Amino acid sequence: MKPLQRLLIYLSINVVVSAITTLLVLVIWTYTHPQQKIKASIEDNPQNTIPSATFAATLPPIVTAEKSPTPTPLENVEEYEVQVDDTLGEIAAKYGLSVEEIMEVNGLSDPDAISAGLVIYIPVTPETPPTHTPAPTATIAIDLNATPDKKAGSAAIVINSVIGVGDITQERVFISRTGPGELNMAGWQLRDENGNVFSFPQLQLFEGGAINVWTTKGSASVVDLYWGLQNPVWQPGEKVTIIDAQGTVRATFQIP
Repeated sequence: MKPLQRLLIYLSINVVVSAITTLLVLVIWTYTHPQQKIKASIEDNPQNTIPSATFAATLPPIVTAEKSPTPTPLENVEEYEVQVDDTLGEIAAKYGLSVEEIMEVNGLSDPDAISAGLVIYIPVTPETPPTHTPAPTATIAIDLNATPDKKAGSAAIVINSVIGVGDITQERVFISRTGPGELNMAGWQLRDENGNVFSFPQLQLFEGGAINVWTTKGSASVVDLYWGLQNPVWQPGEKVTIIDAQGTVRATFQIP
């Protein structure tokens, strides 16, 4: 055999052996490399825990259950706690409602979806407040032609005169006290014949005291009261009357 042929055969054998050797190395690396990686990870992590990022990647995706909406309580509702063996039909009948009305208020789609301990809302009709009927006001019959009540030895009122008749700046009724003691004139009235009325404020008139009731506006004092009118109220020949809180005529005066 020629030397050149021998060389070629020798090289071919070397190539085949090298290829087989390389293939064996790759196979061995494939089987040994993951084990080395895991071993290295364990050595770096002495507590034998899997890194959180790696662990999270291995978990299946978390599916969040959709929470059923909680019905918003209405303004006119009543809370009811479902009892054992309660049915929605029985509850509806108890309150005079339909099952559909209760389901609508509570956002229920299944009438059987209730259990003991569950609090549901029951629609109620607001009570209509009772209509307040004011008590009739007692009407006091006033007889302006009655004789003034003047008991002997008791406090009395006298209309002495009407001054400045027809002049708004001067018009006033002059009133004085007779008899002993004090006289409370709160609620008393001064009247003319045309329905005009002046009501006395809280006023204590002592024995021998006197007061003017002016037709115009002004600041009240212990001796002057003001009606607050813009025009004169008294006329010649008109009758002036004072009545007490019980409607009893206590004094009269005929304007000259």
